[in-house]
Amino acid sequence: MTNVGFEPPRVADVLRAHFLQLEDLTQDKLATALGVSRHSVNELMNHRRSITAPMALRLARVLGTDPHFWINIQVERDLFEARRQHAAEIDALEPLLEQQSEEEVIQPFETLFRSETRERKAS
Repeated sequence: MTNVGFEPPRVADVLRAHFLQLEDLTQDKLATALGVSRHSVNELMNHRRSITAPMALRLARVLGTDPHFWINIQVERDLFEARRQHAAEIDALEPLLEQQSEEEVIQPFETLFRSETRERKAS
């Protein structure tokens, strides 16, 4: 059975816990700083909007963080929800390959991309 694991925080939880309590940062002020509507920030804070790559870049710039920080929070949350909602369906799938480590998967791509880069430089 697919392990759902611990429940990761939502982006809004992280924003509330770490940023909105600082220096009287309100949703209005955050929206203005991000260059988005208050409605967008409100939806994000009420779990009705997910972090997109542009929003991750905005949050990182305004809050002095890394965009990967925000994207990773969203991805972990999305994977958690998908596991919870689709565990039986996923467990019923028959693997075509044995599970591989990230390094085992990435290595062939690095080799492939290096050779493509060399070919482009040569032409």
